[in-house]
Amino acid sequence: MILSQPIIALTLLFALLPQALAGNLIVHNKCHFNIWCAGAKNDRTATPAYKVRAGHKFTSPSPAHDDNVGAVLKCSLASDLSSPYQLEVAVLEGRSFIDLSALDGHPFLAYHRHAEVRKGGCILDCPPGVQTCEWPEAVDCATAGDAIMTLC
Repeated sequence: MILSQPIIALTLLFALLPQALAGNLIVHNKCHFNIWCAGAKNDRTATPAYKVRAGHKFTSPSPAHDDNVGAVLKCSLASDLSSPYQLEVAVLEGRSFIDLSALDGHPFLAYHRHAEVRKGGCILDCPPGVQTCEWPEAVDCATAGDAIMTLC
């Protein structure tokens, strides 16, 4: 009976390990207007669009797990997510790979865009009008953690 408690504790620890290696995708809307955001995965699953009010944050229900599938946070000025701007994150073997993508649209080009992995100090910073910080520019972070995109 004494041995079963450590085994249960280790089982619980290993059950939590995948979540510890996951990274949430978070948007901080510093714009003076509302935006719409949704989460998606490279396995083609997606969440509905959520209104993110000016000055508020939104955490995607689709985190990036340590499986190299990748997760995307799409944000747009429209509720139908037309022409979305994207934070793309993949996690593999405890490393995060992030980029900002305007391939599907660029509704925030006139505004400041910033992305970083909370742990590790990996940063992409885009002043208004600048596109050289976007895909194919990407950052390889030595840690896995929450990725935060700040708009405006």
